[in-house]
Amino acid sequence: MRERLTAAFVVLTVSLLLGVLLVRTYSADARLRAYESDQVNQKAEAMAVFLSMRLDAGLPVTEDVLDEVVGSYQRIEYDAVGQPSVVVEGDSFDEGNDGQDFAAVVEIPEHDATLVLLESDELLDDLVGDQRSSIALILLLAAIMAAMVGYLVAKLLAAPFLKLAVAAEQLGRGRFDLELPRTRVPEARAIGQALQTSAGQLQERLASEEAFAQHASHVLRTPLTGLRLDLEDLSMRKDLPEDVRATMAHAVVRIDAMDEVAGELVALSRSNSLVAGADVALRDLGTLCAQAWADALGPYDRALTAAVEGEIDTRYTPGPIEFVLDILLTDVIRRSRGAVRLTFHADEEGHLTIVVTSAGEARTDPGDDRALAKARAVTTALGGRLKGTDAGDGGLTIFLPRR
Repeated sequence: MRERLTAAFVVLTVSLLLGVLLVRTYSADARLRAYESDQVNQKAEAMAVFLSMRLDAGLPVTEDVLDEVVGSYQRIEYDAVGQPSVVVEGDSFDEGNDGQDFAAVVEIPEHDATLVLLESDELLDDLVGDQRSSIALILLLAAIMAAMVGYLVAKLLAAPFLKLAVAAEQLGRGRFDLELPRTRVPEARAIGQALQTSAGQLQERLASEEAFAQHASHVLRTPLTGLRLDLEDLSMRKDLPEDVRATMAHAVVRIDAMDEVAGELVALSRSNSLVAGADVALRDLGTLCAQAWADALGPYDRALTAAVEGEIDTRYTPGPIEFVLDILLTDVIRRSRGAVRLTFHADEEGHLTIVVTSAGEARTDPGDDRALAKARAVTTALGGRLKGTDAGDGGLTIFLPRR
């Protein structure tokens, strides 16, 4: 995006400047030609007066006489009735003679003669050519300056959109803690508001699904459990016929089956992917998280080891897991010491366990634990739980359902 904006800025600047300079050049060329034409006419009239005075004195007009007054870029033609034409040229008249020479014709009526003065426009062409060379240099400098200014302007304009692209990628991974840019660009603010709204909807969906799962588990399984206990009590009574007790035992089995189905329905509601197509295998998710932790712990000279165990091909939505681990990373850096180990384990049912331990002793002044409290709250909202108080004191264990 920045490259396209810079190129557009350069093209616009050079085009405007080129148009202005070309109009200025052609206008100056027209004025110079008009001025030079007037000068040639004045020179021709002055030569005619000089030749007329010479003829009045009875002196002839010869090539030697005209050689004394002809310029380097001029040609003089003198025609008198009954006399051969006298033509002289300057040394440089033929150079650059493109048929656009300045011409002036002056009559000398008292001597039946005509004076024709031609002046080459080479000097004017050289002057205009120098101007065009200067224009090319100016355009080159303008293009360089426009590229520099355009790059800075494009960088400023593109910065919020680049941040929005990162935020959109995070939302696509299932994260709702978006880092949106602060900008006055209306389009960027509108996009950021839309992303923030989508993130809020994702968070609300997550909370509503977890609330539904908990409510469904309580509403469905609690009555079934009570009914099962009642039937078991009845089946143990000795005063009931054998066939009645057999029927009750059979009912207990059916209730166990219904309880199992209810558990599966609750688990199924929690196992759906938050963002369709965004889930990744645990092996890849563990690698990404471990690399992020290693980069963050590196400046503190703290090593990181990681392991991925169990059903490593199980797929999870990465955003919520990355969000919880990012919060815990802040707590681990501030409240523990030594090397850190991350262990990811997925069981056969897809439940994910993440263990964070630190080789060093826990700090005697653990300090602010708000990051840990936030991580615990987010984990609970995801339908999981967080055990432990410090990575260096028994470690931290995260239990998350498959999402």
